[in-house]
Amino acid sequence: MGDIVFDGIEKRYGALVAVERLSARVEQGEFLTILGPSGSGKTTVLSMVAGLTAPSAGRIHIAGRDVTDLPPQERRIGLVFQSYALFPHLDVFRNVAFPLAVRGVPREEMSRRVAAALARVRLTGLEKRRPAQLSGGQQQRVALARALVFEPDILLLDEPLGALDRKLREEVQVELKSLQRELGITTLLVTHDQEEALSLSDRLLVLNEGAVQQVGAPDAVYRRPASRFVAEFLGIANLLQGRLVRGGLRLEGSEAVVACDAAGRPEGALATAVIRPEQIRIAAGPVPGSLPAQFRQAVYLGHLQRWHLETAQGLRLIAQAGAAIPPQPGEVLHLAWDPGDAWLLPEPGLAASAAAATRAALLPA
Repeated sequence: MGDIVFDGIEKRYGALVAVERLSARVEQGEFLTILGPSGSGKTTVLSMVAGLTAPSAGRIHIAGRDVTDLPPQERRIGLVFQSYALFPHLDVFRNVAFPLAVRGVPREEMSRRVAAALARVRLTGLEKRRPAQLSGGQQQRVALARALVFEPDILLLDEPLGALDRKLREEVQVELKSLQRELGITTLLVTHDQEEALSLSDRLLVLNEGAVQQVGAPDAVYRRPASRFVAEFLGIANLLQGRLVRGGLRLEGSEAVVACDAAGRPEGALATAVIRPEQIRIAAGPVPGSLPAQFRQAVYLGHLQRWHLETAQGLRLIAQAGAAIPPQPGEVLHLAWDPGDAWLLPEPGLAASAAAATRAALLPA
C-alpha cells in the first residue's frame, strides 16, 4: 500500500495541453476521484499513473518510489476499465489468475489467491464460467478481483461503472466502497458521473481543460463551489446575481433582497450566490429574505419532484419537493432558505488567487 504524489506533471500533445502542471498527493488508503467533463484530462492523468502514457514534464511517485520511467508491470498497480477487458476465451478462474501467471506465482499459491479474491467480490462458485455467461455486474466484479489478486499498492478505476444500469450501479458503488475500506487500498477513480463521485470519494479533484478547479471533501465542493463551473458541474445550481446590501443580496433588475451570508464582502459589490434545489423551502407567505416566483411545472422523479419556477424578472429556479401536490401553473410561491446556504462564489478578481490556493493545498509536503 502507498500514496501517490504528482510533482508538476504535465502532458502536451503538440500545442494542446491535456494536463497542466498537476502537483498533488493522494494519501495512503484514500479514495480520491478525479471528476470532470469529457476532454478535461482526467483519463490522461490515470494513464500516466498506470504507465500507459509518459508525462511531458514532472515526476510521479508511488509508495515513496519514483515510477515515472518504470513500465506498467513494475508499478504494482491494479487497473479496472469501463469495458472490463476480460479475456472471452478464458473462464473466471483463469481471467483472475492472469496477473499471477505472468508473474510466475506457483499454482498452489495462485489457487489460494484467486479463491480469496473471488470470495471478496462474492463470486465463489463461478470459477468455470466464461465472461459471456455472466451479467454485467458479475463481469465488473471479475475485473475488480483480477485487479486486486496480486495485492497491488494502488487501485485505478477508469469509469468502471459506466456500462451498468442505474440500479446495479448503485449496488456496486456500495460494494466497491466497502471493499476499498476493508482493504485500505489507495484508490484513484476517474469519472464524469457526479453522483458516483460524491457517493464514493473521500476527496474530489475537479478538473477542466487540464487544470485543477477545486479539491476537497465531496460535501464541501458541492455546497461551497469555487467557481460557476464547479457549481454547475456538480449538480443543479440556482445562480442568483446582484449586489450586496445590508441584509443580503439585491437581485439584478429587482428590489428583492434575498438571504445570504455576505460576511467579509463590501456592500454594493457585485456577487453571485449558489442555491441547491434541496436547500429551497416553500414559505407559507412572504418572509424577510424570501423570493416570490411563479410555479411553472413539476418534474416527477419517483422519490421526489423538481419544481420549476420563474420570477417576475425572468429568473428561472428549481426547487426540490417531496410528495406534495404541485400548485397550479402561474401560482405565486415564496421561496426561502437559510442565509448560510446561499454560498457566494469567489469574486472575479479573486478567482486567480482561489485557483492558486487550491494548487498550493495540493502540493506534496
